[in-house]
Amino acid sequence: MKVPRGKALAGTLLLVSMAGIGATYLVFFTPETPAPIALNTPEDQAHAAARFPESDPAGRWVIREGSEAGYRVREKLARLPATSEAVGRTTRLDGGFTVAGEDSRYTISAINVEVDLTALSSDSERRDEALRERGLETNLFPTANFLSPGPMELPNGLRAGGAVEFLLDGALTIHGVTRQVTIPVRAQLRSETLEVVGSLIMHMADFGIQPPSVANIVSVEPTGTMEFRLLLERAD
Repeated sequence: MKVPRGKALAGTLLLVSMAGIGATYLVFFTPETPAPIALNTPEDQAHAAARFPESDPAGRWVIREGSEAGYRVREKLARLPATSEAVGRTTRLDGGFTVAGEDSRYTISAINVEVDLTALSSDSERRDEALRERGLETNLFPTANFLSPGPMELPNGLRAGGAVEFLLDGALTIHGVTRQVTIPVRAQLRSETLEVVGSLIMHMADFGIQPPSVANIVSVEPTGTMEFRLLLERAD
């Protein structure tokens, strides 16, 4: 049976379109999503105290190698959600904070963390390149900053080596826009290394970010997560 020319052409265009969408999916979408950032060795306080002697956390702490920060967003293929999240991270971080106090009463202050967004890397070079001119627009806004003068009280248990949870209030600047935020974090002190991890759900519009899209086929949902791990050592 002869297929009408118009229907044949429409079928061909449909196949080409589907092939293009499939190729775009393979190029941009993350097949396996890295796990969310968490404490390297989370332990209950009793177990930690048996392994790590008490250490006084007071002093100035600075970010060292091994720290990381980045984003976690959900992408969409046309109108369908992706099967996994897109994750990009950078290890170029600088700054630190001061812990003051004694015994079991400590505060954290003078927090200053800067993240180099131009070094963000995911599993897709095309995605990374796209963020230079769209979304985060890292060509125009190369860094993100978190500043908080404090002081803020720290919970008991940090000195003994256990994992503690608290909130950080401060000014977060991304994409040239500064907002006051509260970030839930977890921290633990292991000998001379202080580890702090946290994440914050963000609405891109709050920071003037337009969710990027590619040819109206691949787009990013308007809400994402900022996550980080700070490994810190005592300042000289």
